[in-house]
Amino acid sequence: MKYIQWVQQTLFNTGRWIDISEVIIKIILIFIIAQIVIRFARSVINKIFDFRFKTKLLRYNERKEITLKKLCLSIVMYVVYFIALITSLEAIGINMKALLAGISVAGFITGLGAQNLIKDILNGFFILFEDQFSVGDHVSINDTKGTVEEIGLRTTKIRGVDGEFYFFANSNITKVANYTLGEIPEIHTPEQIKTREE
Repeated sequence: MKYIQWVQQTLFNTGRWIDISEVIIKIILIFIIAQIVIRFARSVINKIFDFRFKTKLLRYNERKEITLKKLCLSIVMYVVYFIALITSLEAIGINMKALLAGISVAGFITGLGAQNLIKDILNGFFILFEDQFSVGDHVSINDTKGTVEEIGLRTTKIRGVDGEFYFFANSNITKVANYTLGEIPEIHTPEQIKTREE
């Protein structure tokens, strides 16, 4: 009998369904706005890097430019989705102040994971600004050979010689050989050019 009453109160409570619908609509709108912000950010990032062709500022080589573009977009996506998640939780009715206070209590438990995350991010920036490798480079990372597909905040992704993908946490990258940087450009002498033209 109690079960039937609970079902009636839950399923046939119009006000309850209206509240649930409003929350769902809010969450959908939040993530739609997040997608719009990300697309706008992608457009702005592309324009900023394209601007380098019209000015002497930020003259990176093509490899580094692609890497920086993807890294900037990755940062924007992390930030936007984090804000969207927090806003969605608040829309559901979760008290974020209490949740953040609880995080400090659980900080000791998750401390090791947070340290690894920070190490991954820092090492990712070192890889980028020391120009150890960039997107499109042929490399060997920890004795695994392949082509760099993506350098993210946490991980680096390379495509192996047989088409397989390998993911490396940036903090675990200890040995790198960059075959692209090691290539010696072919220099043609005037005599060689003349011979080819003939």
